[in-house]
Amino acid sequence: MGRLAIDFFHEAERLGGLAAKAQLAAVARVTSAEAATMDDSPEILAHLKAAMGQVRSQRVARTVQPSAEGDVVPAGAEARDATILRRQMRAVAELMSQRSLFLGDVAKTARRVDEAAATSLNVERVSVWMLDARRTKITCLDLFERSPVRHSSGIELYRKDCEPYFAALEHERTIAAHDAHRDRRTSCFSASYLKPLGIESMLDVPISARGAMAGVVCHEHVGSPRKWNSDEESFGYLMATIIALSIERRQ
Repeated sequence: MGRLAIDFFHEAERLGGLAAKAQLAAVARVTSAEAATMDDSPEILAHLKAAMGQVRSQRVARTVQPSAEGDVVPAGAEARDATILRRQMRAVAELMSQRSLFLGDVAKTARRVDEAAATSLNVERVSVWMLDARRTKITCLDLFERSPVRHSSGIELYRKDCEPYFAALEHERTIAAHDAHRDRRTSCFSASYLKPLGIESMLDVPISARGAMAGVVCHEHVGSPRKWNSDEESFGYLMATIIALSIERRQ
């Protein structure tokens, strides 16, 4: 059971270590543990094959770039990217080692996740929001502001004011809004939320607990617009997964 499915994760690990393995889990929305226990159905294998193709092509694209003459040469940013990936993976490993995070204390987990994500992704603001039972609003469980080293909570955002955003949370793996003021999913927050806070880019990842959307982890970049890459999206997915584990443990 799952012998062929888990081979894709072994391939990803050979390709790029833990970072590529985590990226495959994020793209496929299937963890290696789940792959090891599920049936090797044609649908599952086709899904994992397609996800592995994305991981492979993205990593090849990052390690080469065209020269002025059109030749392909190693990317100068490759070493820097590797350093960033190591920092992100260390953050994940440290969070996973904190047993108390998985004993149902979701608020404490959110605080640690927000701090780790702000540092690892070099963003000013990271927050965890919870969806209400009627699915009409999200409430901030914890917001971490990196520069003042400050936590806060309690802000509410309503579905009636931003339907495209809430719809995206329910149907998309990540909301990578490079220009949050113009992105159709996040532009509804521009005047009331983004501009007053100087936020230009957002990377939001839905929290899925027991198969249902329970909230969102929101990474907000202050300053010039920022283009999120696939590794950053994968890291955000891992942060959302840690919150989901805490929610499931509490339930």
